Amino acid sequence: MENLNEQEEQIKDPNQLDLFAGILLTPEQEKMIAEHIAWRKSLTVTKENLFIQIEKALLDAGFIKGVDFVNEFKIIETTKKVTVGNYNERFETEITFDDYCGEVKLKGIRFNGKTLENGVFYIDVQTDRNKPLKFQCTSIQDSYRYIKPSTLLEKLKEHNQRETYRFEDYTKRSNIKQYTVEKYKTKYPNATIEIKQDWSRYSGTFDIIHIEFPSGSYMQLYVPSEIDKEQTYKVYDAEFKKLNQEEVLDMFNKQAKKEGSN
Repeated sequence: MENLNEQEEQIKDPNQLDLFAGILLTPEQEKMIAEHIAWRKSLTVTKENLFIQIEKALLDAGFIKGVDFVNEFKIIETTKKVTVGNYNERFETEITFDDYCGEVKLKGIRFNGKTLENGVFYIDVQTDRNKPLKFQCTSIQDSYRYIKPSTLLEKLKEHNQRETYRFEDYTKRSNIKQYTVEKYKTKYPNATIEIKQDWSRYSGTFDIIHIEFPSGSYMQLYVPSEIDKEQTYKVYDAEFKKLNQEEVLDMFNKQAKKEGSN
């Protein structure tokens, strides 16, 4: 029994289909497999050289590895089923070959709507023989142009500054919003005070401070950009809405004369 197992190990080839499954590769098929493995290796070496060039270009432009970008490229040994051959000669087999994974990505920050978080940004590379590499990163650029690595670094810094400003502005407005809500809660303890949202075709969705009294009357305020600088957005008088036409006219008739009018 042991001799039979030893014979099996000697007969099996990792680049062949299982002999005992009734299929044996021909010399032509073995040649196709060898060519496929060599092609895969050549592709991997080409990619490795490209990522070496990319890293050098970024470093020369002032990027700091681990801070402004990461190079996660690595060569791995892979075993999987592939289809080799052409047209009617095509067949499937399992082979082991050199493959690769990972790439160069920019590192930066992004504002997620509430906090700042670390992020990575994919880049595209334009290669032209005998010309320096150019890069494109739509996540941080305002165009689809391919730019020099030094310009890419400027765009990355501008992006990080922009995201930091957005976070700081959000934090400031959140603090003012909370301060304003607490101010009116203290002043009108019987009122219901909450943050709501409205929409405008010009500014999109925006927050408002909704102050509603037990009568059903309410006032809505814009969230101010500075403390104690809030402005009125909408007013609803529930008592006024209950008046009929004659009662409204009588109320207007009793109002004091407008200052400055004849």
